[in-house]
Amino acid sequence: MDRALEVLNFGKKEFVDFYKLNERFWLQRLANDIPDALIFVEHPHVIITGNGEEKKGITFPIAIARRDEIAACQADWSGKTTYRGPGQLIVYPVIHLQRQGLTFEEINDKMENVLINLLQRYGIEADALPQGGIGVDGYKIAYIDWDAPQNVTKFSIALNVNPRLSLLRMLQLEEGNVKGVTSMYYLLKKKIDMRALKTYFVKQFQKELGFKSLDVSSF
Repeated sequence: MDRALEVLNFGKKEFVDFYKLNERFWLQRLANDIPDALIFVEHPHVIITGNGEEKKGITFPIAIARRDEIAACQADWSGKTTYRGPGQLIVYPVIHLQRQGLTFEEINDKMENVLINLLQRYGIEADALPQGGIGVDGYKIAYIDWDAPQNVTKFSIALNVNPRLSLLRMLQLEEGNVKGVTSMYYLLKKKIDMRALKTYFVKQFQKELGFKSLDVSSF
């Protein structure tokens, strides 16, 4: 069983550009040319649709169209419309499930635990939402939007650290019984050190999935 984990920090990248890189990493992991990896990246505002939806069907409130230039992109995954943007901790896990002895349901549960325990470290009590993702008192704070075609994970996880909540609320992307959206900054009323948050995420991920510890001080 492989226990090596590579951690990469790509900084700011347009989604349409990074999506091609993510596809390349996925192919390389599928071929066992690279180890499992966590890839951190920052995206400018973008709305992402899955295979089952059309990006032409997305409507933007006039207030958004006047203030922001928001890209709309389609991705090869089975999920529904989601958002990525500034103020989110965004990570693309590229994990070979078969080599880790995991099913997709098992790694999804483990990712929920990673996020719940990470938030608990900051004094935020969170739980898994029935519709997917992580919530605090019914308000979504983290998105788990990924697939595992051919047993290798693809796409991303996003945690609302300090995004523009007014933008997320106007987009109205939440479904079911989710009350709305929230963020770490909104709940804690203080700035979150993103470098420290990434380090804690990696350590929690290593602990939850049994990867060997590695130095992530380069963040």
